[in-house]
Amino acid sequence: MDGRARFAARDGRREQGVELRQALLERGELRAPVDEQVLAEERFPEIEQDAPTFAAIQAHLGYAAANAYTPTQKLAVYRDWKALRALQLDPAGDVYHFSARFTHDEQTGVLVDGRIDADGRITITSQEDTEPPMCPICLARGTRIATPEGPVAVEELHAGMAIWTAGADGAPTRAEVVAVGMTPVPAWHRVVHLVLADGRSLLASPSHPLADGRLLGAISAGDLVDGSTVVSAESEPYDGGATFDLLPSGPTRTYWAGGVLLASTLHLSSRADRWEPAAAAR
Repeated sequence: MDGRARFAARDGRREQGVELRQALLERGELRAPVDEQVLAEERFPEIEQDAPTFAAIQAHLGYAAANAYTPTQKLAVYRDWKALRALQLDPAGDVYHFSARFTHDEQTGVLVDGRIDADGRITITSQEDTEPPMCPICLARGTRIATPEGPVAVEELHAGMAIWTAGADGAPTRAEVVAVGMTPVPAWHRVVHLVLADGRSLLASPSHPLADGRLLGAISAGDLVDGSTVVSAESEPYDGGATFDLLPSGPTRTYWAGGVLLASTLHLSSRADRWEPAAAAR
């Protein structure tokens, strides 16, 4: 395959990925309904320049191509763009794998793991009750999770991967990722930047719990966290589009993120038929 063919294949796969993410959003109502007009105006030129994504959003919203768009249209486009950016599709052979939290009523949530093929056909491998996406209490994109193979970015984890959890005696114990969760967050979402005296640092939502049950938002300089003194715990704006969490196997439900021992926010149950994909999304 020559260079031009490789570029064409890459661009075609990227465009297809945008269309498939849009299909999943239409089924799952993955939204962050907040007033983001200022950011919508600022980001709109950038969104327009991403032709495949902008075309998919236009088709979804029913907007015809135009030289100018109203503030209401820009806001709708921006919200769709945010949701598409948050929903990650991982190539897995001839299909794409996804794992995300969805909601139909903004009051309840379901953690869905599944696959979507090139024709938009969705296969659900698991779905479990969880918190709705509108309560982001998870980790920032890029947070490094301790695994036997070395640190892995939280958004790259998937069920079945090996991970370190704390055993009953607190020692690192090999476990498996039981579930992963991804939550779209609004532009005004903030995270706590925790810095410890021994050099460890972490970015996570204020309501994410430490292994001892304390919430990150309640931590202050001078406190003791995971055996080290807190140098600072400041609130910062976050524009990562989504936050992430995971559930390890084992009795403690804990894992190391940025070297800090945390508790998972994910809870599994057996309620079924909460998220029903169509036979074909397109």
